[in-house]
Amino acid sequence: MDSLVTSIGLQIRILRKSKKFSQEELAFKAKVHPTYIGQVERGEKNLTISSLLQITNALEINLADFFSVIETNYDSTEKLPYQLIIEILQEIDINEQKQLYDILKKIVELKKS
Repeated sequence: MDSLVTSIGLQIRILRKSKKFSQEELAFKAKVHPTYIGQVERGEKNLTISSLLQITNALEINLADFFSVIETNYDSTEKLPYQLIIEILQEIDINEQKQLYDILKKIVELKKS
């Protein structure tokens, strides 16, 4: 699949996990099949707008906010910054991931101040 489909799926996964929903819970709330959520998150399925709307409604985020974090002028051959971050995180252990999370959280909190 292309980079945009992958980016959309990854963003859904990030939002789902931030809400502490399982794929099954999200599927139930969005009124879609649980395997569909997995396929979307892995970038294997190209969503329809109505399916995306059902999922974003279940995640309690509007489409404008959802797309605000996805690069609008993407180069399908180039990975997006958060994809690169996830690749790095997959290479380190859980304790190092937690430390990086704490650092990022503090940066965001400082930015909001």
